[in-house]
This record gives sequence, C-alpha cells and structure tokens, in this order.
Amino acid sequence: MRLRRRLWSREHQQPPRWGEEAGRGSRCSETINHPPDPFLHWEGATWNIPRYADQQMTSDSQVSDAALQLHRRSLVVDTHIDTITHLMERHPDFGVRLEAGHVDIPRLREGGVGAALFAIWLDDDVYDEPGSLKYVLKGIDLMRRTVDAHADTLEIAYTGDDVERIYREGRIAVLLTVEGGNAICSDLAVLRELHRAGIRSITLTWQYATPWCDSCNDEPHGGLTPLGSDIVRAMGQIGMLPDVSHISDRAFYDVLEAAEAPVFASHSSCRSLQDAKRNMTDDMIVALGQADGVININFASPFIGGPAHPPFVPMLKPERSRFRDQFERIHQPDDRPGAPMDRLLDHFDLAVKLAGAGHVGIGSDYDGVSSVPIGMDHIGRLPNLTRGLLQRGHDENTVTKMLGANNLKLFKQTLR
Repeated sequence: MRLRRRLWSREHQQPPRWGEEAGRGSRCSETINHPPDPFLHWEGATWNIPRYADQQMTSDSQVSDAALQLHRRSLVVDTHIDTITHLMERHPDFGVRLEAGHVDIPRLREGGVGAALFAIWLDDDVYDEPGSLKYVLKGIDLMRRTVDAHADTLEIAYTGDDVERIYREGRIAVLLTVEGGNAICSDLAVLRELHRAGIRSITLTWQYATPWCDSCNDEPHGGLTPLGSDIVRAMGQIGMLPDVSHISDRAFYDVLEAAEAPVFASHSSCRSLQDAKRNMTDDMIVALGQADGVININFASPFIGGPAHPPFVPMLKPERSRFRDQFERIHQPDDRPGAPMDRLLDHFDLAVKLAGAGHVGIGSDYDGVSSVPIGMDHIGRLPNLTRGLLQRGHDENTVTKMLGANNLKLFKQTLR
C-alpha cells in the first residue's frame, strides 16, 4: 500500500494439544486512535546459552489455569528464530530435547507454538552477495530435509491459509525467511527465485547496509535507494513480507512509502524503553500500526533492558576485524541474569499503546541471542508470557491477538 508520508515524521514504527511445561506479572491506560483493526548472532556465542536454576519463573503447578487454557487454545506464532544456523553448524537431532540452544521440537510443543518463522541468518563469513545466496540455498535444503524427517509434526507453509490448516491439523507450520537482503544479489530475478524456493520474508539488512538499503548501524545511502524501493514493491507483488528489523530509521519510512502491501518488524522492541538503535522509536511503532503492519517484540536482554543489560552498541565489520580478540571476549556466552520479565512485559504494553492491540506479536530471536528474560529461557516457556500479559490487565482477546492472531491475519493479507 502506498502511504502518504504526512502520517509520520522522520524525526519522530480443535487446536493442538501441547506438553505441560509452562509458566506465570500496569496495563497502559492511554491509547492512540488507529484505523479499524482487521542481539545478535555472534560467532561462538549463539549456542552456548547458560542455564540458570532461577531462570524458570514458575513450576507447572503455579501456572494459572486461565492463562494456560488461553495459551493452549490460541495460535502461537514466533516470527523470528535462528535455529537453522544451529542445525547447519551442529547437525543435531531436532526431534529430541537439545542440551544447547532455545528451540527443538519438544520445546516447540511445550511452548504451544503453532507456527514459527525460521530465519537463515547471514553472518560475516557469508555476507558477500554470491556467498550469501549459496548459504541460503543450503539452509533451505537443510530445513526441507528436517521437515521431511519430522513430517508428523512439521510442515512448510507458504501462505496464511497453509499456516491455519497446519495448525488445525495439530502440527507446526514452518515458514522460511532470510535475515539479510544481500542474499538476493541486488537482483529482482534472484528475489523471485527465492520466493519460488519457499522464502516468504526477507529482513532487508542485517548489521551492515546492503547495496540498496541502510542498516541501523551503517547508513551510506541515506535510506532506501531507488533499487531498494523496487525490491520492496516487488516483494509485495509476489507475496513476500519485507522485514524492517535492523534497517535505519530513514530506510524504515522509505519502506513504508514504497510498500504496496503491509510490512512487519520480525524482531524489534521499543527504543524509548531501551535506547538501542536496533529498537524502534515510538513514532516508528505508531507508523507501523497505521500501515497495518505488526511489530514483533524481540526477547534479547540487551534490547529489553534492566540493571545487568545496558543498551548494546555493535561494532561494524571493519572494527570487528581490527578488534577481533576484544570482540570475541565481549560476545562470549552471557553469564549475567537475563532481563527482568517485567521489562519484557513493559515492551509489549508500550507497543500495544502505540501500534494498537491488532499490531503486536512475538519475535523472540531465540537461538540467535545469548541472554533472554528471566522466565523465558527457551521457547517452551512462552506460557509465562501469556500469564504475564493477563496479569498486566490485557483482556483475553488482546492476548490472543498478540500470541499469533495478528500475524496470521498479516500472513493472509500478504503471503502467496
């Protein structure tokens, strides 16, 4: 949809049964009028995620019946997990409970997940355009083989209707995405072929700018280039979701200007609560809601905040080469407690206030971060989020929307 820039200022974004592991925290009173409702993957740090005895907020017996029942009857969608990298590097059996990481089939079941967007993340080693495309194709192949090996539980989805059908059948819908627009080699033909191969969303940049879009840490273009605008329009036309997480503020508004269909932020939180450039400003969140998009809240502690987690300041690629030893020390597994659960709930509260209840969802970044909030230490703990949202005063309809209904609606509007 083409949206006039006057809306914003650039200065100012029978259900399946699951396992029994789960867990259980002032609702914003102010609202904004909306249209009708229809941190990182550092090498060596991603998979060695510390285990804290106190990270589990509650035992099963402490979960309120109302929260657990609501969670079990709701479609739960996580729009950003990085498990494919783990599978490519370690080759574990995804069907058993793994010692490392946040996500596997048993914990997807425990968390009541009905659909998840599995991102193929492009790190430094494969960030150059030709190498990135090869890596994406290998990721697609691996995930297809993984799904085939667990066809009783998983199925690749291409549309919103697919997601709904797979969920109703009691299985988990897998949607394939790419984190890093460099994978398309600045070529619309490659974009179309990736869509044919099953990719349904692309994060337009990662840490560094692509030749056509600025990242939040690297801004050589002043936003989105003319080619970038063509790419965003083409994505909407073929049924692929542009993901505005990681891009610069100016590029964000350029994307909204160029887009002919809704866009989303697959894993972003609120900058006014944690001053990290990866997070979205209040005005960006308002604009994304007005554009009928969805902001999916990132669980990474450095983007959520708290006493142990100041805002994260990334290094750009040249700096990482120069200060590699220092960089690797900084990004070793995080031995600090995770962000407080209340801080995570604050981000959901504010996003609802700004974007509207119909435009907020879950984008955990599980398996792509080294610290997550206390009580959310793996994807099986998602019922803790449901309980916390109810305790904050959100009604069941609003919580159901945030758990997955908002993203299902978005998928039905956009994916083909």
